Amino acid sequence: MPVPLICDWCHEGRYQVRAADTYACQACGNQTTRAALPVGDHERLVTVAGILQILDVPDGHQVITPDRRCYAPHLGASLALALRLHRARATVFSRPEEAEAAEDLLALLDTDESGPWVLSPLQLGALTRAMDVRSAALPSAARQHPEFDTKVRKAHADSQRLPTND
Repeated sequence: MPVPLICDWCHEGRYQVRAADTYACQACGNQTTRAALPVGDHERLVTVAGILQILDVPDGHQVITPDRRCYAPHLGASLALALRLHRARATVFSRPEEAEAAEDLLALLDTDESGPWVLSPLQLGALTRAMDVRSAALPSAARQHPEFDTKVRKAHADSQRLPTND
């Protein structure tokens, strides 16, 4: 879960977006930029509902931040189809932990459709496999959001290049 950044001057307000890479405290008006905010090696700055927040990202995990609420149902449909086919034939996911990761991710997308989502390499692998299954079974439905699908596939590829501590 992201944690809102508290103003380092008044220690009361949270930083809200004012302009590109400029944030101001909602209580005292103190301004700062992204570069001035300290973040650790496993942390990223994200904006959720206009409030600047810090997000913990473990090694190998990737952050996907949807900019439209329709992306969660889009990915959820791929996961649901893949899980139904897997239960019927047990051929979609090669390992039980991949099916479990798909189940967990489907539950996450049902509860949080706006993100940001911090996904493990295993979850990203299950998600891209589900996207492949949906693309093969329902090609027109799979082409609904190609730019977002590309973002997910890139995150999966990036997660494979990094050392992981799952």
